[in-house]
Amino acid sequence: MFLRTIAAAIAIAVAIGNPDAALARDQVIQVPSDDQEMVDAIAKARASLPDFWAKFRAKPADIESFAVKVRIPYGNDRGEHFWLTDVRSDGTQHSGIISNDPNNATHVTKGQRYRFTDPDISDWLYRRNGKMVGNETMRPLLKRMPAEKAEQYRAMYETP
Repeated sequence: MFLRTIAAAIAIAVAIGNPDAALARDQVIQVPSDDQEMVDAIAKARASLPDFWAKFRAKPADIESFAVKVRIPYGNDRGEHFWLTDVRSDGTQHSGIISNDPNNATHVTKGQRYRFTDPDISDWLYRRNGKMVGNETMRPLLKRMPAEKAEQYRAMYETP
């Protein structure tokens, strides 16, 4: 069974969700590639990608800190997921800055601008009025962490 590497899921949630938090540390969480909750979270994020890009293009005053999680391939059919910030797009080709050190995809580096297309995206997020919107892949990870820490992250999400 292959493992899907969810890199820096917690660190980017803190950095984007609450930039002043002292919680930010790179953490890598290994998730089996057949984990149904994670598969569903990625599917949900991808299904709502057109909404993300619409907000990205419109840049409403109450929205900031756009980021995408991108699967960067390495080895035989493996991939490591990285959050990319400083996202840029011409409508078909996109790029962003890799926000964490690689664990397995060592052909890329933190701080590198990386080009990607929509099929590479596994998640997205932005802040609206200071609260996190998106970051669907974080939700299945909340039950795998201590309750107090999970509650801190849940508090960063915008409530419907």
